[in-house]
Amino acid sequence: MKDTNKYRIDILCAACVATILTFMIVDIVESRQAKDRIKTIMERARSDFRIEILNSMDRVLTYVALCIRSRAGSVSNVTQEMVAQFKKEYQLDEINFADRNGVIQATTHKEQLHYYMGTDPDPKKAAGFLCLINDTVWYTQPPRITVNADDAYRKFIGIRMDGGYLQVGFDFKRLSEDLSRLLSDIALEWHVSGKGFFILADEESGEVISDGRYSVYQVIRHLSMKRTLWTLGFSKEILNYPSNYVFEANVFGTPSFCTSFPIPESGHRVCMIVPQSEVIHAKNVSVWTTMGVLIVIFALVTMIALRLVTLQERAEIERQAEEERRNKDLALASSIQAAALPNHFPPFPQIADCVDTYAMMHPAREVGGDFYDFYFISKSRVAFLVADVSGKGIPGAMFMMRAKTTLNDLLTSNGDNLGRAVASVNERLAEGNDANMFVTAWVGVLDVDTGRLEYVNCGHNPPILQHVNGKYEWMRTVSGLPLGVFGGTNYQHKVLQLHPGDKLFLYTDGVTEAQSHDGFYGEERLLEKISTFTGNSKATCNLISQDITAFAENVPQADDITVLDFQFHGVRRVFPCNSEGMCAAEEFLYDLDVDPRLSIVVDEILSNVVRCSGSPTFEMTFLRHGSHKNLVIADQGHPFDPLSLPDPDVNAPLEARKVGGLGIFMVKQLAEHVSYQRDGERNVLTVQIKV
Repeated sequence: MKDTNKYRIDILCAACVATILTFMIVDIVESRQAKDRIKTIMERARSDFRIEILNSMDRVLTYVALCIRSRAGSVSNVTQEMVAQFKKEYQLDEINFADRNGVIQATTHKEQLHYYMGTDPDPKKAAGFLCLINDTVWYTQPPRITVNADDAYRKFIGIRMDGGYLQVGFDFKRLSEDLSRLLSDIALEWHVSGKGFFILADEESGEVISDGRYSVYQVIRHLSMKRTLWTLGFSKEILNYPSNYVFEANVFGTPSFCTSFPIPESGHRVCMIVPQSEVIHAKNVSVWTTMGVLIVIFALVTMIALRLVTLQERAEIERQAEEERRNKDLALASSIQAAALPNHFPPFPQIADCVDTYAMMHPAREVGGDFYDFYFISKSRVAFLVADVSGKGIPGAMFMMRAKTTLNDLLTSNGDNLGRAVASVNERLAEGNDANMFVTAWVGVLDVDTGRLEYVNCGHNPPILQHVNGKYEWMRTVSGLPLGVFGGTNYQHKVLQLHPGDKLFLYTDGVTEAQSHDGFYGEERLLEKISTFTGNSKATCNLISQDITAFAENVPQADDITVLDFQFHGVRRVFPCNSEGMCAAEEFLYDLDVDPRLSIVVDEILSNVVRCSGSPTFEMTFLRHGSHKNLVIADQGHPFDPLSLPDPDVNAPLEARKVGGLGIFMVKQLAEHVSYQRDGERNVLTVQIKV
């Protein structure tokens, strides 16, 4: 007990000495910092004041642009006469209607008609408005010199509309004609620090328009008197001061800190005033507040010190227990999530020759919010998707499981209309979504028999499509809202015809936003890497995963990384084994735009199948793997190997040749390789031709 009391006395003495020394130091430091703080506050207020002026102008221009867009309807409807009417009615200085390519279709400046706004690539000029072609709704620029012959200092704003976008502009100098009232209102409403205020005056004469407490327009006129900055205590030297310079002056007889700056192209000058007494008062409050806090802190130090070891030991025990429970929960969630994702490849053995699919997911934490999936929704239709949940950790994993299950259920039961099925998924996820979580997704359904792909993009990254001719492109279609954001949202599916050899690469934003010390992985690097590789789906996914790892070096992974590669190799169709079936098969090949040699081969083979096999139907599969095209024809007739027939002697006289075998001989000559096998109850003939 004696040691404890002695310890408390020592702490109290140390606290008293420290308090006195701290008071002296804080008083000196706060006196210096108070002046620096008021300079910072005034600089920030000056910046905010200018921003408020530009925002006020933006609101006016936005309202005018919305009115014009509402009346115009679509860019294709606008005529030069309508533009002239809008200019006169809304008192605008420039109006431009541009189409989806950024080309001006109607304008107040006829010399700009059919002008492409991206001619000058400077984003601070007309090219900046090209963002409205994509997903940007409105876009505004600071005042700038226009490219027109008048070279006016003009303020522009643009807004997206049907068929392109609308750009309107006011001459900044003409706006300044109504700027006095706007600036006066702002000066009256804005304050600097506590008792600080603004003074608005004429730049040339120095006549005061508003002093931050009342409007001279409303009061001084009745007093029949005029006041200027010079009569309030300012000197004319402020006209030469930099905009960020803080000086001292006696304003209204009160020593104050001041700064002054002009409003460009308006003819006005703004002065900010903060009384020095407020700065000193704030400094004193800060000093005494600091002292009070220190006294309370030192009073509590003794009790805290005596119990510190006990509290630390207890906290460590609780932390370890909580960490153990958390690790168990995360391990369980991770195992559940891993089990929920498809991990058997190839996923569709029955159509493995037509479709090759592979996917992988690398969570940034123990559990992730990304997921992928693929499954049959009917006998010939396959659904595949990649999605990204907004949350992470346990909450994100729970929402991910809910989204995955809901998508599976509703796509399987309502897959005949993909847009309606996705809308139903959105309704389910939006119900009871108190955490305001959402999921972006790209969902596709492929008919293996025809190659017809239906897809819906719900706010997700655009996939990469490789055509059979080797050309790569982004599937940048207009995206719908992410799932779970709002109920009652409609989703329209889009259709794409895939041809044998086409490939789709899907991914989440963890790929393009993977970071290294040099920046982001990015879309350009992703497309470059994909376009130089021709391997199967598994090799493609491994290639991108390894390249991201090499790119990131030792930078920790910030987001889940998920990739899915879907390769469509061919289509399969069953025909009746008769002449009508032969015609339908020939049309089937014609629609696929196959090599003419295959048409000749098919005609010869099908003639034998229809005439001799006795099968009720025959099956035709067209595949493309790399540089080869394969045609597989199968029937359920009696066993017959056409390749076992001897080749005819084409050099023998016609009367000496045996009947038969010539058609198969032609097939062998035209094809690079022909093979036959008896597969159960089926005859299977495979013909390969090099592209």
